[in-house]
Amino acid sequence: MRYLLYALTLLLSSSLLFFVQPMVAKMVTPVLGGSPAVWNTCMVFFQALLLAGYAYAHASTGWLGTRRQSLLHLGIMVIGVLFLPIGIEPPADPASLAHPALWLLGALMLGVGWPFFVISTSAPLLQKWFSTTDHPDAADPYHLYAASNIGSFVGLVAYPFVLEPRIGVQTQTILWMIAYIVLIAAVAACALALWRSPQPDSSEPATEPPRAPQPLSWARRGRWMLWAFVPSSMMLAVTSFVTTDIAPVPMLWIPPLAIYLLSFVLVFARAEFFRSIWVFALFPVALLGLATILFIQVSSPLEWVTGAHFAGLLLFSLVFHGLLAADRPSTHHLTGFFLWMSVGGALGGLFNALLAPIIFERLIDYPVILILAALAFPPTLYRHRATRVTLALSVLVAGYFVGRDITIYFGLERSRELATLAALALSLGAPLIVALTRYRVLTPGLLAVPLMLTSYYLAMPDAHELHAERSFFAANQVIETSDGGYHKLYNGTTLHGVQARDKEFSQVPLSYYYLTGPLGQLFEVLSKRPERHPFAVVGLGTGAIASYTRKGQQADFFEIDPAIARIAQDPRYFTYLEECRGECRVILGDGRLQLAQMPDERYELIVLDAYSSTAIPVHLLTLEAVELYLKKLRPDGVLAFHISNRHLDLQPPLTRIAGELGLVVRGRDHWVDANDPVYNLYVDGSDWILLARSEEALAELIDDPDWYDYQPEAKLRVWTDDYANIFDAYLMDE
Repeated sequence: MRYLLYALTLLLSSSLLFFVQPMVAKMVTPVLGGSPAVWNTCMVFFQALLLAGYAYAHASTGWLGTRRQSLLHLGIMVIGVLFLPIGIEPPADPASLAHPALWLLGALMLGVGWPFFVISTSAPLLQKWFSTTDHPDAADPYHLYAASNIGSFVGLVAYPFVLEPRIGVQTQTILWMIAYIVLIAAVAACALALWRSPQPDSSEPATEPPRAPQPLSWARRGRWMLWAFVPSSMMLAVTSFVTTDIAPVPMLWIPPLAIYLLSFVLVFARAEFFRSIWVFALFPVALLGLATILFIQVSSPLEWVTGAHFAGLLLFSLVFHGLLAADRPSTHHLTGFFLWMSVGGALGGLFNALLAPIIFERLIDYPVILILAALAFPPTLYRHRATRVTLALSVLVAGYFVGRDITIYFGLERSRELATLAALALSLGAPLIVALTRYRVLTPGLLAVPLMLTSYYLAMPDAHELHAERSFFAANQVIETSDGGYHKLYNGTTLHGVQARDKEFSQVPLSYYYLTGPLGQLFEVLSKRPERHPFAVVGLGTGAIASYTRKGQQADFFEIDPAIARIAQDPRYFTYLEECRGECRVILGDGRLQLAQMPDERYELIVLDAYSSTAIPVHLLTLEAVELYLKKLRPDGVLAFHISNRHLDLQPPLTRIAGELGLVVRGRDHWVDANDPVYNLYVDGSDWILLARSEEALAELIDDPDWYDYQPEAKLRVWTDDYANIFDAYLMDE
């Protein structure tokens, strides 16, 4: 019964711990947008508090003993009620956020710091309490850690699939507060069971004095930290890579963390299969498989590629967390074990969220952590026969695909025999020979070599790269085409804009904003009005929309990323803003928050283009957001939403909001055929939704057959600041 009580209490505490993480991340997106850096910084905060909680558990139980410490802990838990319900206070002036990560860490500390710290202590603390009872399993309470991580996994997965689609954020915070109070009662019951259990020293004295526990060596502590560092860092590296280069959807923040937690459940459970040599033997398969995918730059089909990265993360987590589980110490060092494990996890998060954006100009965190993993994997496991077989097969397959890719790169793909020979030569080269000989002790370093080449390949500037810069919000790159005629702006692999370098055509908008496209049509309609008024654009990109200004007309561009603002205003890269015919100004900060400070009825047009990278800031698409835009629009003004997206269809939620507010809706889904002559002029298709108070505001677009009259779906729930379900917009088919 006591075992069940402790297990259920751990399950509840961990559920609350990981339910609050996506909830709080959602609270801060209105200020910092949907960048994966927001989630990674939140993870650093939570890992740091987890470390603080483990340090508290280690120090307090060692100082007070478990029984007296339980009274202290209950008092600390009760104080946590004073900090509920959880809330995040936005900054008074978002434009002043010179260091977004530091502001976010401070806001999280004030908003959720104490309650999260209290709950973070549960895993080591309750296991330590349990280890001092007279229960038969007290000598090895580590299995309770599996129950703890089941709760973590359930809490994390339940949020996007069960709670968020049905319950608003404010209600979520109230439910969390109620569950926290229930947790206090459950922890009190565990403390009562601890006090009722006979103390170990109350029994009859043993015939021989107990042996003093062996002290922990620093080498062993270092191994624990390293083995915890690798999967923690890889979790965030996979998150950044997948949500930037494959499918930039914030919903994909959650699966990597869920996989990370699931691995703890599997390796700390009583079954030993996930700590067996068969799991460790698959390590070379995952290592070289991921390195090959990165080197060849495979990005489709979405489901298979994303699944491959997630599967690799699961195996890496099983391997390194399995090493931790296999090397767990006696209960005397239980809290110390979790403390050093937490130190490694926190350092992994710190590296990815705070250090990597400073050290690396591009997203090469992923191959870097693969190199470290190759070196951190114990050499003795490389020598096992099963590992040698999987290593040989992995080198064979990976070498073939890499070799084939190299031959294609050098234009040799027409010679099928040459391509095959080159691929096989690379497959059967030195790595395989060394791996199968008596020099296999060199295998870790040798495996790191191709990974280093992969990271160099990803970091190596394009022959015509003009600029690369990584900020809190994104990794940006300016590329000059091979003929020198155009400059292109990329965020990861997503194009953000193009400009011709020829002075005669430099003010012709290209990419998604070209003259004969949907946005060009809209500006043509507005140009026929007798009087022009200012317009606003949320999302700067290259500043291409500035080319639509007329002499004397004002245009306000709202941009959350200072790096983008610097790039767009630098004439070495783009001159749309510098050469615009009107008065163009760039306003830093979240578009919605900055628009709220503008005068009412100022704009004839507001363009929402902050999500052309497909990372959706949902707070820009809610009922309250559209109501704010309407206040800033003139009576005949138009809202234009750029909804081009590879994985989300934003038309249904926007149309539903329009129906709720009684607005007129028109949409155009325009794609450029590869055979169209304009295709070679860097013109891209795009999807747009227009909202207006009346049909007159849209003029002839109302009767244009290219513009669809979308009707709202009555069954769809309206997105609000308190409720938004991204599954309403998710596209299963590409």
